[in-house]
Amino acid sequence: MDSSWESALLMLVVLAGLAAPGCGFQIVEGPSNATVVAGGQARFNCTVSQGWRLIMWALNSTVVLSITPKEPIITNDRFTSASYQAGADFVSEMLIQDVRPVDAGRVTCSLQSSDRVAWAFLSVQDFIYLLMKKIGGERERTRYHFVVGTLAVPKAVRAVQDQPCNVTCRASGWIPLPDLSWEVGVPSSQSSSASAPDPGDPQSLVSVLTLTPQGSGTLTCVADPRGLSGAMSETVNLTVVQPGK
Repeated sequence: MDSSWESALLMLVVLAGLAAPGCGFQIVEGPSNATVVAGGQARFNCTVSQGWRLIMWALNSTVVLSITPKEPIITNDRFTSASYQAGADFVSEMLIQDVRPVDAGRVTCSLQSSDRVAWAFLSVQDFIYLLMKKIGGERERTRYHFVVGTLAVPKAVRAVQDQPCNVTCRASGWIPLPDLSWEVGVPSSQSSSASAPDPGDPQSLVSVLTLTPQGSGTLTCVADPRGLSGAMSETVNLTVVQPGK
């Protein structure tokens, strides 16, 4: 074969390789399976190498979120995005808010101009809360419909340094009622909390945090649905002022 013909053929092969779909980038690690309580939040991560131009997230074969190097393309407020750098790789995270039973199925991460696809399965639990009661030496199972409600704290709290103050957190509409706890992110000489159902609303639980702050910071109320998925938290800013101000 003529050497010039061989050179031309080699160049065509190289150019074809450069133009091949997905050349130079790939999915390093795909999403993992997730099981979420209906009404909660689901998270899926997809790690890709450098050179990508468009990441597409699909739920049951329907594209619900697209990611470009500049910004995400959001068409449904329930499907939002977060991103991280992992060394030289890029991590795209899709968050599904208010997960519904109909969302159960395959979650797919794919790259534009590439046949590389990674997927995971989303399972949605609905009727899952079992209460065991002992009655006459036998256990009775009662099945409840698990519902994630709301969590409310004040927008901001102003307190006097070294003087006790109370901050209230209310969980409403939960079935069953969650466990409420506090994460105290302020310096304080003492803090304690107590939770009790609202007598006027059987689906509400109120937790009161009592503390003596010594500086400003944040207070976070955490609603834990008794070991199930779907935990929720709300944070309030506490501003501490000097006595007499």
